[in-house]
Amino acid sequence: MRRLTVEEVHAQKIRELGLDPKALDLTTPEGIAGALRRVASYLCPCSSATLVCAVVDPLRGLVLDLEKAKELVQETLEAMISHGDVLEQPELQEDGSPSARVLLYAAPASFVVRQSGLVVLLGVAAADQVSLLPSELECRIQYFGHVRRLSPSSGTEDLRGELRQLGLFELTSDAWLKGPKPSAASQAVAASDQALDVAPPSRDIPGLQLLDPAKPVRYYRGRWTEPKAQTGRFVARRQQAYGADLWGYVQLTNGQPERMIDFPKWGSRWRGCDEAWYLQMAIDAKRGSPQRFRVTPSGDAVVLEFFSPAPAWARRRWDAIGEPAPSAGSLFAYRIPKTEIEEERRFAREALWLEEMTSSDRRGT
Repeated sequence: MRRLTVEEVHAQKIRELGLDPKALDLTTPEGIAGALRRVASYLCPCSSATLVCAVVDPLRGLVLDLEKAKELVQETLEAMISHGDVLEQPELQEDGSPSARVLLYAAPASFVVRQSGLVVLLGVAAADQVSLLPSELECRIQYFGHVRRLSPSSGTEDLRGELRQLGLFELTSDAWLKGPKPSAASQAVAASDQALDVAPPSRDIPGLQLLDPAKPVRYYRGRWTEPKAQTGRFVARRQQAYGADLWGYVQLTNGQPERMIDFPKWGSRWRGCDEAWYLQMAIDAKRGSPQRFRVTPSGDAVVLEFFSPAPAWARRRWDAIGEPAPSAGSLFAYRIPKTEIEEERRFAREALWLEEMTSSDRRGT
């Protein structure tokens, strides 16, 4: 028997998670995500606090700053919930009805196949399994934070068939992302207009700010303004005494609010900001001034840049295939493989009504 060093403990536990101890340790996002998936296979259904504690407590004596490690574990868990490895669901009561308490459930082992053949792995292996896959496939998994990707080794490899035979469920991109069904921008605007038409009068809305569709779409922060003499319907947000701003859709006449609906709407699976940003995309496209995106070559990849916020279900898609990239002049950007860009161009145009910047647009920046 001999006493292990801290570094040796990290290496041993990372190896047990099926990861590379030469590149990762228990404080890296990849290591934390692996640990969360492992404890989820044993403890779920449970609360998020239970999962976090199950990963953080064994790190005592192995990390210099336990509180910082806890924050990273919490952030990684939130990303995994958004990604689909772990599911948030209301706890069921004895009569089968949902309660107010929310529990986390380990998602079943599943996958999504991109048009390029790239596979995004989702879910958690059973408690008696370390990995979803046999060793010959496991060694090919690419780990990027909480995301796991698997590329076909050749143009003829049938990864879809192999994964199905192994018992993994295939999800369509729509079922995974849980975004809205494709529609015309005018339809998306009409749906919110109909809800606003029947909203009760609302005369005084303190702390109201408007997203002005007449201002340039490439400078998101500069589009926010206070009500003055505007008449029309606007995506808006308003302050509240405690917590983050509330989002909504407001009708004004000469700067005075007449009626407003709040986002998220009742029964929505999206956040309020997601509904608001999606509606603004539709408003801009309907006006003939769609929001923009830019594609820039970057070695063996491309940088995909955006100038306005995007809903979480769209960001989940880019998180799964790329890595956040620094970019001057845009709000956020991802570096993605060249093999994925055509599918993302189509998604941006058809699902978000965005317009790609041309060479002439670049010269004007």
